[in-house]
Amino acid sequence: MKKEKKKIRYTPSGVMKKFVLVFAALYMGIMGAVTYLVQEKFVQDHQEVLQRLSEDIRRIQTQLAQETADGGVSIGREWVGNTMDYILAVNAGAGELPYMLWSGAVWDEDGDKIAESGPVYTMMPGKENENGPLVWRLDEWLTEEELDQLAEYGAKIGRSMDVYEQEEWTEYQESVSMDRNGEPAEIAVLRESWRKAAPEEAENWIGKVMTIDNEQSYICEDSEEVWSWENPSATKGREELGFGHLSFPAQSQGRSCWKEWKQDEYLQGFPDRIQGGYNAEGTEYTEYAADRIDSEVTIPLMFGDADSGSGVQVCTMKFRMTSHSWMAALDYMKYVYLSGALLLLACILIVLRSLEKSYRKRAEAEEYRRDFTNAMAHEMKTPLSVIRGFAENLTENPDTGKKDYYLDQIIRQTEEMDGNVKEMIQVSKLDSDDLILKQETLPVRDLLEKEIGRLLPRTEERRITVDFRCARDVVLEGDEKLIEKAFRCLLDNAVSYCRDDGRITIEADQEKCVIRDTGSRIPEEDLPRVCDMLWSGSREEKNLQHGEKHLGMGLYLAERIFRLHGMTLKVENWTEGVQVTVSYGKAGR
Repeated sequence: MKKEKKKIRYTPSGVMKKFVLVFAALYMGIMGAVTYLVQEKFVQDHQEVLQRLSEDIRRIQTQLAQETADGGVSIGREWVGNTMDYILAVNAGAGELPYMLWSGAVWDEDGDKIAESGPVYTMMPGKENENGPLVWRLDEWLTEEELDQLAEYGAKIGRSMDVYEQEEWTEYQESVSMDRNGEPAEIAVLRESWRKAAPEEAENWIGKVMTIDNEQSYICEDSEEVWSWENPSATKGREELGFGHLSFPAQSQGRSCWKEWKQDEYLQGFPDRIQGGYNAEGTEYTEYAADRIDSEVTIPLMFGDADSGSGVQVCTMKFRMTSHSWMAALDYMKYVYLSGALLLLACILIVLRSLEKSYRKRAEAEEYRRDFTNAMAHEMKTPLSVIRGFAENLTENPDTGKKDYYLDQIIRQTEEMDGNVKEMIQVSKLDSDDLILKQETLPVRDLLEKEIGRLLPRTEERRITVDFRCARDVVLEGDEKLIEKAFRCLLDNAVSYCRDDGRITIEADQEKCVIRDTGSRIPEEDLPRVCDMLWSGSREEKNLQHGEKHLGMGLYLAERIFRLHGMTLKVENWTEGVQVTVSYGKAGR
């Protein structure tokens, strides 16, 4: 089995951890600050909702009291209590925001509690009823378990208007009956399946039917009783009630909120009696410290009452609220947390990738510098050794007959070193960030003819035929000196590696320039590295017989120059040798 190569990481682990910690701290700080602001907004919204709710309930109370008084009904204590129980019940889920629960209670002018939020069934009878609405406190009849079960269905009971846009739907409805004594006899929850129906089908339907705006009809296909309670002490003779209201506090937020509501001592802690209250005009509130309750809102309720000595009965209504603003903020921000975390992860990955790239480039640059230095030291070592040897011979034997030979060799080795240094300087310039390329128009034919002429002594000496074909109108845009250097490197290579009596073919058009030589082919495993710096491969041995030696910089310089000009260089084998293709694309015209 081939062993997988271990991937090298260049970024130090300490640096990676530091960046991750910085980003994480930034994320936590931003999310914490935003969550705090959202939480403060929920605190404000909860307070405003409770204040608005209390004002709405008082407005409803005033309206009902006025309508009842206008109908000639006496507004007594029982009427006030039943009416306020009814108003609190029908508004039980009104105004609720996420993680906000409230409850309310009413005391008469003597300080006795006459109404309170709780699980109730209410029904508003005719205006002539002197006792006000029908109110049953369900906690007086049902057990805790039965209340929990009914509350679970209570949040689902009802029908929203958007169901009429559907072809069929399922809903829950309550069914309530009363015995002869006016006490609850039975409470049931029905699950009903409804669908749209044609007028003819609805007209002949035996079960429940409803018609909206005398146009669209709906029929109840199935009705199943899913929960029921029966009063064992109910008398015979039952009357089924309609248009009633089954109400649980916090019902708009579901069963779990009902359980939370009933277990909250603060919401349940209204006293049965208070000392003090509003005066007869409802302008001044007095509450003794011994009976003080931590209420959110306290408002007066004014009722015209013939039984009251002043002619006006003044009640006190209090509201309490439990506001989990932090939980509301956390829930509200959950998608922000998620998107922020994903954005944070993306930023971390981008930064770590940039760091990895930077450290890798630094490591590669260091490795390149080390390899370059070692290679140049190795290249310089040979001519320096030769120069030292000949210089020592001259020192020891100044009158030797080989003096001219020694001096020629010293000069030759010095020139070789000078060439190597020039190559180093050229590479250094190309790798500089300050390099500025000139934009000049270069006739390709003139440029290549000039370079071919420069190589003429070498090609004639080795009897190499050069075939050149290029139209006059082929031009390039770029830095003349650099492009000349690049083509010179390619042609030098072609001559160096071409066999004696061989042939070099140069063909240039508007898109590319192809240079072929009839020399030894490059081993396939060496092809990916031919443009690497200081690399000449096994093919270099073929040139030793011509007295030529390559530093391994030519193709690197050419490829680098062409790439800087937006061109590409491709080196490949062909049937008789090696082919080099320079594609200029947009750089040529």
